[in-house]
Formats: sequence, C-alpha cells, structure tokens
Amino acid sequence: MATEVQLWWGSLFDADRRLLPLLSAVEQERVASLDRPADRGRSLVGAALLRTVVSHELRCAPDQVRIDRTCAECGEPHGRPRVVGPLQADEQRPPEVSVSHSGHLIGVALCRTHQVGLDVQRAVDLPPGTDGWDWVSGEARLKLGAHAEPVSIVSVQPPLPGYRAALSVLSPSRPTVVEQQWRSAPWRAT
Repeated sequence: MATEVQLWWGSLFDADRRLLPLLSAVEQERVASLDRPADRGRSLVGAALLRTVVSHELRCAPDQVRIDRTCAECGEPHGRPRVVGPLQADEQRPPEVSVSHSGHLIGVALCRTHQVGLDVQRAVDLPPGTDGWDWVSGEARLKLGAHAEPVSIVSVQPPLPGYRAALSVLSPSRPTVVEQQWRSAPWRAT
C-alpha cells in the first residue's frame, strides 16, 4: 500500500483577520509578534490552513485541534508543529504534518502514516550558485531530522511560477501526493 500525503497550498492573499478565531491563543500571539505584515500574513494563513486541514482529517472543529509547536532546543512555541489531538476512538495516532512558506505561497503536508517534511522557496530567494532542487530537497530532508532513515524525497510543482518545492517522507517507498489548491481550502467553504 502506497504512502499517501495530502499537500494543501494557500496564499498570502488568503490572509484575513477572519481567520484569527481559528488559531489558538499561542498562535495568535506568534502572529502578532512578527514585525513585517507579510510575515504575519504567512504565519496566519499557515496556522489556519494547518488547523482546517487537520480538523477536516480528524472530523472535528478547527478550534478542537491541539497542536504543539514546542521547540526541542529552547522550549519556545516556534518549533515543528505536531498534532497532539483530538483522536477518534478508532485512531491510534494523530497525523504527521509539515508547514512551509515563502513569498506568496504557503504549503501544508499531512500524512496519516509517516513523518513528512515540506519545503517551498521562491527561486529569487535561493542562495546564488545553488540548484533549486538541491536546496529545497535538503531543507525538506532536514525537517525529518538529520539522521532519519529511510527517506523518500519527491519534487512537487507549486501552484505559482517561480517557486521550487520538495516533500520528504520517512519511508522507503515513494509517496502518492494528493494536491489541493487554496481555492478549495476547507475554510473557503464556510
């Protein structure tokens, strides 16, 4: 059975104060603490998209989703997001998730069975002299942990031109990627 990864794309243009109630108090504080409006917008959309995608997967309201962002190094709430609940009676573990954003693009990856890492970068922001694929695949790989094995890394085509993206999965088999655009993001239906 192939590993399936849902890949949801949002946009900085989706940033709207009406998304704030979807976020936890900690996430709202994080958004408010950022200096640049674009950074606040990306953080807002990333957190809201993550919560709505997970809530859809877990069949609950976005405000019931519990996400832990505790940094393993310093204990502050800015680390890799981990879904910690709620779980339905028939579920043994929460889904694995990864969030990445650059420029106007925000991506959320969700997998029910394996840890995932997503990286998206604007081509103009890549270090000079580097191949875009080498950079994003390396960053996606790092999101799984420096020594995690076995890893499958696939190139994904972002919905906007001028971006590179890679998805890593802690699995020896190549994942099946099911992509959704921001125009079909769950919060748009409400």
